[in-house]
Amino acid sequence: MDPGSITTWTHVLDAYGERTTTEIFDRVLSPELVHEREPYPHAPEVIRLLQDEHAITVHFVTHFWNPEAMTPHLKPWLKEHFGPDVGLTITTGDKLAILRDLDAFGIIDDRPDTLERVAEAGLWAVTKIQPWNRKVVTENPKVHGFSDWREVPALLPPAR
Repeated sequence: MDPGSITTWTHVLDAYGERTTTEIFDRVLSPELVHEREPYPHAPEVIRLLQDEHAITVHFVTHFWNPEAMTPHLKPWLKEHFGPDVGLTITTGDKLAILRDLDAFGIIDDRPDTLERVAEAGLWAVTKIQPWNRKVVTENPKVHGFSDWREVPALLPPAR
């Protein structure tokens, strides 16, 4: 698939039809297949650097329609790739509320609506630039973007 032109499930549906889109959707979102995924290049090293050299507590917050089904698959995968001390919250709700509960200073996310709400709440908002979130990075100076995970440490806010 061309990530420059396929940016939503609707685009996938239009390009590949219902049967193939359903197969892609089921595979991408299958909790049982999490162990087959590869992290973004350099993300594990950068996340471990943030923990070890910057003393940042890393807590993954992700959406999934069935948190109980995903947790036993995603949690070990995260610990394997990002270290034993990473936390995890799988939610069907609002990530900003969870960030506040965690007293987090910010988020790395890919959803434009989440990034804007987090930035407008005065928290650090950063994203790996993708076709679907490029506009929010270019139009909102409070949302920072990166192309390579190795750029993230330079985007950190001043220590609080």
